[in-house]
Amino acid sequence: MTVFAQLVVSALGFGGIYALAALGLTIVFKTSNVVNFAYGAMATVVAMVAWTVHAGLGLPAAVAWVLAILGGGALGAVSEAGFLRRVEGAPAIVSIVMTLGLLLLVEGLTGVIWGFGPKGFPSVLSGAGIAAGPVSIDRNDLFISGLTVVIALVLYAFYERTRLGLAVRAVAEDPETASLMGISRRWVLGLSWAAGVAVTGVAALLAAPSVGLTPTMMDNIAVFAFAAAVLGGLGSLAGAVVGGFAVGVLANLIAGYASTNLQLTLVFALIVMVLYLRPQGLFGRAAQVRQ
Repeated sequence: MTVFAQLVVSALGFGGIYALAALGLTIVFKTSNVVNFAYGAMATVVAMVAWTVHAGLGLPAAVAWVLAILGGGALGAVSEAGFLRRVEGAPAIVSIVMTLGLLLLVEGLTGVIWGFGPKGFPSVLSGAGIAAGPVSIDRNDLFISGLTVVIALVLYAFYERTRLGLAVRAVAEDPETASLMGISRRWVLGLSWAAGVAVTGVAALLAAPSVGLTPTMMDNIAVFAFAAAVLGGLGSLAGAVVGGFAVGVLANLIAGYASTNLQLTLVFALIVMVLYLRPQGLFGRAAQVRQ
């Protein structure tokens, strides 16, 4: 029982990282109905910029984080305006291919600019773990999970309690009516892509110390985060958070009791079973068609 509890607690860090990345994916999908497969590569750019500002320019880590996250937001907005807007209204497969192309493009350019070798990246917190009965909680994992919950609550408050959030939800629900009400859909889409990449960039900043800062460091994380978003229900903020932590715990249990080589296979097997019973995901809404 102690081993089980330790494996669950040890999953808090990567569970939070998966949840943050899933939130970034969900923010974009809520408004544009597009799955941004390049979100992991864009988030890596955020971590690379932070590394450059902190290690190269010698600025404090907090300043590096803020500048990098703002840069990630700008990258998201530019990507939507410069690429995705050009294929607006085209079949869904076109936007899928576009984001896959952006994935390869961004990863390649990241390698050219910063190199393909791993770089050291400092953790937010360090020191001995916190003892909680028979288990030990890593301080960094605790920080990551707490930050994830805070960001999720801020996003919920934004969507549900602000006029701008109402405008974003209006565009997501009925773009034509929202346009007639004077809400700029293009502006909302740009904002959503900026926020989505920025939030996923936070996940990359938190993951870099553990996985090593490389141009492809977010590839595996992006796959698990996508699984988390689908499990929770694409478009659901609560689903992204619950799905992220659930996938993190499940992957850690599989690694602890079976093998790390089986993580991806068994995680997706469980997700297929869940979606077979509930195609819209745990927190998603079933599609309704007017007759």
